Amino acid sequence: MKYLVGVLAIAVSAQVLAEPVLVEGGQYVPVVVLDKELEQLTMPNFMLDAAPVTHAEYQTFVLAHPKWRRDTIPAIFHDGNYLKSWQTADSHAVDDADKAVTQVSWFAARAYCKAQGGRLPSLEEWEYASAQYRQQQGLTDHEYARMLFSWHTNPTTYAQLPLDPVAGKLNHMHDRVNEWVEDFQLLLTNGDDNDVLSGSCGDSARFMADFGEASYATFFRYQSRSNYRAQSTTSTLGFRCAYDVE
Repeated sequence: MKYLVGVLAIAVSAQVLAEPVLVEGGQYVPVVVLDKELEQLTMPNFMLDAAPVTHAEYQTFVLAHPKWRRDTIPAIFHDGNYLKSWQTADSHAVDDADKAVTQVSWFAARAYCKAQGGRLPSLEEWEYASAQYRQQQGLTDHEYARMLFSWHTNPTTYAQLPLDPVAGKLNHMHDRVNEWVEDFQLLLTNGDDNDVLSGSCGDSARFMADFGEASYATFFRYQSRSNYRAQSTTSTLGFRCAYDVE
C-alpha cells in the first residue's frame, strides 16, 4: 500500500508540473521553408504540454481506453513493437513512471491527445515552440546544435532519463525524446510532388532559410521525422499534446 501511495504521489506531482503552457503567437521564420512563397509565418496562440507524456500518464489512458492496450490495439495502428517494454499489456515498468513514454505510434499518440481534449501539435507549432524554448534556455546556436547532435548520437540513453519539468515553462524539447507531430511527413513533398529527401543533402538544403549550424541541426530533426511511418513505435520517439486557445 505504501508503494502504491508513493507511485500515485509521483504521478500527480508530475502531472501538475506538466500542465499545458501558453505559447504566445507571433512572427516566425521557419528554418526549413516548405512553401517557397511563404518564408514567414504568423503563428496564433496555442497551448502545449510542458513536457512529453510520461509512462504513468499513458498508463492512465490505456486503463481508461482498453482499445489501446498492447494486446488489443488493432494491427494496422502499430508495427509490432507497441509498448513492448511494458511489463504487462496495461502497466509500465516501475522505474519508468516519470520517463517519457515511447514505443507509441502516431495513431496512438493522436488518440491519447484527443482523449485529453487536445491534439498533436503541427510541425510548425512544435518548431515554433522549440524556438521559444531555446530563448527561454538562453541557448546559443552552438549550444543548441551541440545538444541536438549529442542526442542523435545516442538517443536511447537520453530517452531513458527521467523527466524533471519546471512548472509553467516548456521543458525537455531537445534532451529526452524526438516527438510526434501531426504532419510529421510534410517535408517529403514541397507542393510539386518533389521528394526533397531523394536527392543529396545539398539539394535538400535549398529549402533551408540559412546555413548556420543551428539550422543544420534543426533540419536534421525534420529529416529524422520523415523516416517514420504512422505505425512506427521506436524506443526514442515520444510526444506531447497541443490545445487550441478559445
